[in-house]
Amino acid sequence: MERSGSQVIYTEDLKMIRILVLTAMLFHGFGCASDSAPSLSAGVAKANITPNPATYNWVTREPYGTVVDSIYVRALVLNDGQQEIAIFSWDLLNTSEQGVRRMREAIHSATGIPESNILMNASHNHSGPLFPRYGGRGWGRRDSIYVEWAERLPGICADIAGKAQAAARPAVLSVGRSNATEWLFNRRPVSPADTVVTMFRPENPISLPDGLRFGPMDPTLTVLSLHDPEGKAIATVFSVPCHAVSIYRFTGGIASGWPGPACKHITDALGGEALFLQGCAGDIVPARRGLEARKEMARFFANRALDAVERRHALSPARLAVARDTLVLPLKKATRERWGVNSLSTEVQVIQYGPLAVVTLPGEPLIDFSGAIQKRSPFPHTLVIGYSNGGGVGYVGLPGEMDKGGYEARMARGTDESGLFLVETAARLLQELHAAQNLAAEQDTVKSTGGSQ
Repeated sequence: MERSGSQVIYTEDLKMIRILVLTAMLFHGFGCASDSAPSLSAGVAKANITPNPATYNWVTREPYGTVVDSIYVRALVLNDGQQEIAIFSWDLLNTSEQGVRRMREAIHSATGIPESNILMNASHNHSGPLFPRYGGRGWGRRDSIYVEWAERLPGICADIAGKAQAAARPAVLSVGRSNATEWLFNRRPVSPADTVVTMFRPENPISLPDGLRFGPMDPTLTVLSLHDPEGKAIATVFSVPCHAVSIYRFTGGIASGWPGPACKHITDALGGEALFLQGCAGDIVPARRGLEARKEMARFFANRALDAVERRHALSPARLAVARDTLVLPLKKATRERWGVNSLSTEVQVIQYGPLAVVTLPGEPLIDFSGAIQKRSPFPHTLVIGYSNGGGVGYVGLPGEMDKGGYEARMARGTDESGLFLVETAARLLQELHAAQNLAAEQDTVKSTGGSQ
């Protein structure tokens, strides 16, 4: 491995070593050779993690005071007989590198699931608490109620991961998609001067004033559904890029945003358990907001998810595979001066199952990341999600995007290179997994034919 400034450059030899390691994991399952065909099982569990409303609202710095509806953490455990993966969905604002590390340690200790195989995604729910960072300057001095709540979370995660393991049963994984355009709005419309005019809550989301052009959007709502051989739902994982800010500022109480009631609608309709994974929603917000709007959009997204499940495409049995890499993202001058460091270490993770790949990005990636990574992915079903496995550098765009200005540019902590590094890392991991999959298939063919072609 060579380093050039903040960028990590992988030599061809190291790349091939990584591919061979991934191939061994696919073909032999961490060194345990097996001639058995892939057989997927899935289990799901959840826990209510609503804190005492006396804890402080991270926006107002005052106690939440009330609970509008409960917030949850949900766990999905997948097992192909050789690899085991856990996916966690949180009704919280974000994830943090320190907090994810602590959760993974607890889950691995209780279940044996490798820490590298654990995914943590937050819905970006502005009406719920921050994901814990644990330790550091000022930890616990302002809000002992929050700290007590945060200290319980690793144990809760370990518990529901174990319950999901115990509940696992044979499963078929399917992919479905729906169009969710009506409720999505890019809050970064572009002026005739090619600068961004931030529009948090558009007066009219279907018509822009002053010659503004609409920002890019991806209207796709993706569903990964898991059913048992009898067709009964085990879990319904759905993802759409949209800030969970439907009732943010309309109530100061604890709530689950729109994803919470959407999950309930899906679960009530199908059984099993619904989980939401937030997409690249750094610049995508609800077209309308308010208590009534939350009800409408939750029902809308749930119905679109149900449509996708009805038209789902079942994937053939395959091996699970995971690849991840830690990368160093350079910080802006103002951030370096404030934090006293020049860069931040974070990770990109890819979970793959046959033609399906789920790519995780840290922080708040703008919507352009989804298309940029999908274009370079060799897998026909590539889902890109943000707010995963750490906060990264917060808001992050593709090179040149932040030069247009706007709120996200002011809040971004990383340099313009950060977005490029994330895309390049994701693309490389996807290519490595694809190469390993092809190599494993070739080895399997040779083995089944006794070496004759």
